[in-house]
Amino acid sequence: MKTISTHEFCTRYNVPQSFINSLFSFDLIELVEVESDKHIQLNDINRIEKLMRIHFELEVNFEGLDVINNLTNQINALQNEVIDLRNRLAFYE
Repeated sequence: MKTISTHEFCTRYNVPQSFINSLFSFDLIELVEVESDKHIQLNDINRIEKLMRIHFELEVNFEGLDVINNLTNQINALQNEVIDLRNRLAFYE
């Protein structure tokens, strides 16, 4: 599991530490503690970048980010289910 410290992430992306803390408090990201420092898993970076764009460019608050994240997860789950059902149907045709 590769990680980046929250401090380094905030420095590289020029975002305040409070943004990462708020994402964590709304359970939008997971933070891992490494040597008493909070780290972000690298596979979460793309999702964080999307949340950053929505928050800063569209000025969506954290409650809105939570709703958008939940709806996106539901859409992805439904799309995967449709693919699975189509594959099953194709097998029986």
